[in-house]
Amino acid sequence: MRVVLWAFALVLALAVPGAARADVVGSYKYTGTETDGSVETPGVVKVTAEPSGAYSVVWDGGDYVGVGQVIGNLFAIAAVADGKNTIMLLTINPDGSVSGPWWRRKDPGNKGTESWTHN
Repeated sequence: MRVVLWAFALVLALAVPGAARADVVGSYKYTGTETDGSVETPGVVKVTAEPSGAYSVVWDGGDYVGVGQVIGNLFAIAAVADGKNTIMLLTINPDGSVSGPWWRRKDPGNKGTESWTHN
């Protein structure tokens, strides 16, 4: 699983060579919806830069963890949530907030969303 996540991040990093990277490092409050459209429990997500150039993404003190890569104003994240592979394609907005859809493998719905604002 770890190899798949790192491979995903590497592919994203190589997809657009020389693209400007937005700064996403920091602590955010998040809200959103589950893939079935129900309201997600709000929480805190922290993003840190890794020596590899990828970003570590940690929700609620480690309940969920992921790896991300920035390409232009897109923050692509691969994570494991509830034992299922999860992909997020979040837009980095001009005000520094981050928002967009996410999908979790084998979930019946496709309405997952998250919005992050700086703490």
